[in-house]
Amino acid sequence: MERQKEDIKSGTLGERLALLRKRYGYSQQEIADLLDVTRQTISNWECGQGAPALDKAAELAGIYRISLDELAGNFQGSHETAKERKDLHILKKLTGKKCRLEYLDQTEAAIDDLLGNTQVRILDVNECWMRIEYERRREGTFRQKETVVKLVELSKITGAVLSVETEVENG
Repeated sequence: MERQKEDIKSGTLGERLALLRKRYGYSQQEIADLLDVTRQTISNWECGQGAPALDKAAELAGIYRISLDELAGNFQGSHETAKERKDLHILKKLTGKKCRLEYLDQTEAAIDDLLGNTQVRILDVNECWMRIEYERRREGTFRQKETVVKLVELSKITGAVLSVETEVENG
């Protein structure tokens, strides 16, 4: 991926457009159809005879999964920004599901009553926190349980294992 980024850093906008199109395996006609422009327009952009309007450039950036800045050739600081940005799409897909969390600091998890808890339901995820829900034994009782909702720092979580819930049929 890093080498691919290096490839598009050099050259003109037209050269970047042609390189990206070929890298993703599109023909000029396919890109033209996606953008609702003519094949000749795509050819002109790639030959440096014009440039896409901002709305079309944004669509191209989306197709090639890069930022508009990267498409335009502005790579200054884009490496740090990508590093700092967290990819939460997998964790967000776990929202509402029961999981077993793995923690960076097991002693802190034990103190918080999470270590022995095999089932937590992920309620929400953001850049810094995961909001979870789990049941624990109510303090001072043997059988009574209580539901606890807690925020856990993402930096403390090293993994999440999805729990497979199976329905038992009564027959």
